[in-house]
This record gives sequence, C-alpha cells and structure tokens, in this order.
Amino acid sequence: MSKIVCIKIKYMNFFKNISLIVILNIIFLQQTFSQQNLFNIPSCDSTYKNKLFYQHQLNLYKYKLESKIHLVYGLGKGWDAGLNLVGKGFYFAPEWRALHNDNPSKGALYPIIMGTLQKQFVLSEKLLINGGTQIGWNLSSKINNKKVNHFSYIVASYHIFEGFRGVFGGYYTNRMYVGEGNIAGVMAGYEIKLSKRWYLMGDWVSGNNDASVTVLGGMYNLSKRVQVCAGWQIPNPKTPKDMGVVLELNIMGWDVF
Repeated sequence: MSKIVCIKIKYMNFFKNISLIVILNIIFLQQTFSQQNLFNIPSCDSTYKNKLFYQHQLNLYKYKLESKIHLVYGLGKGWDAGLNLVGKGFYFAPEWRALHNDNPSKGALYPIIMGTLQKQFVLSEKLLINGGTQIGWNLSSKINNKKVNHFSYIVASYHIFEGFRGVFGGYYTNRMYVGEGNIAGVMAGYEIKLSKRWYLMGDWVSGNNDASVTVLGGMYNLSKRVQVCAGWQIPNPKTPKDMGVVLELNIMGWDVF
C-alpha cells in the first residue's frame, strides 16, 4: 500500500471519528435539554428509552406552599410512563397544617397520586404532537372518600423559527381533580431561547377551575442535565387560585439500564 493511500485512509478515519463525536453530542444535547412540561402544560417532549426524567415544582402563595412531583421513565418509540404526586404541601398561616382535602364539596381533592402515560408523534422536524393521560386517586385514609382523578390532553408543538416554539392543545378532566368550573378547555405556551443557558417561557390553561392559570417566567440550564425555572402565576378570572411564585427543578437523562 502506497504512502499516499495510507495518509488518505488515516484522514478518512479521522473525519469519520469527528463526525461520530459531533452526532453523538447533538443527540446527547437533545436528550438532556428537553423537558416534559413548561410550567403547567405538557411541552411535547418525550423521555428517551431507559432514561428517567424528574421534575419538582413548588408553588408559593401568601399563606401556603404546594408541591408537585413528576417522575417519568422512557419506554422507547415515543412512549413514556410515570408517576405524579400532586397537591402535597402545607399552610403556614394562620397556623401550620398539612394541605389535605378529601371532600369533593370543598373543591379539588388533594394530595393525589397518579399514573401517567404519554405518546409522542413526530410529524416533521418542526411539528410534534403528544397525547397522554394521568389517572389516580386522592390520598385519603377513608376508602369511601377516595375518588378517581384524571387529566387527559393532546398538544402540538411547532418550531416557528430557530430558538422559538409554540405549544397549543386541549384537555379534558373531572371535578375531583380541578374542582368547580369547566372540565374541558385549551392550553397554550411558548419557549424562547435567549442564549445557550437562558430561556423565556410561559403557559396558559383556559377556564375557571383550580388549574386555570397563566405562568410567565424563564429557565436556566445549570448543566446538561439540570434546569431551574421560575415564574409568576396569574389566575384566570373567577378561578379559585391566588397569585404566587412558581419554582421548578428539572433533572434529565438518568440512565436506568
């Protein structure tokens, strides 16, 4: 084999290795910089196969603190499944006590543990559609007070231009989950990339039930696997919610296998 041919082969192998590294990094960044939700609505992202996604949201109001935990496992082919723990928290005024309601006549039930299932459909490089459902029971010590809670949705995400995507869809739920008010409506949100680490984002849930609010805020990528988000919650008219601060932690890409 001539010296020139050997040099060509070495250069070809070098560029193949470089290309492979670039492709793997692109895939890795896509996996680790995606999240399951904006603030309150699904974002159309999907958890990769054998990966875990963890999200913890805190809603801070004048007299209470609410906690939401979201754990998802990627099943592959656009499917993921998980568990939600919603409505855990406490009142800190006028006295300290745990958040708890197992009486439907007093509004939405909480806390609730729910199983989740979601499927993503990739229609193009810019357009994604996700459909999913969440179903479970409130954590009551009395069997007769346990009620089925559910929340189902379909949302579409469209990358309008580089660094900017919009999300729009609809939902159907029940009064056990959202209390008095409408049980179906629309959802909308956005995400705008300002830099490698900083994003603006917000979302809105229509209606006058317990989930009908707008949250406007932003996100910061602490690392390739950790994001922190913060926003200001604005309730819709006639919604039984107060204004408050929303804080969120996202941890992505845990390897299970």
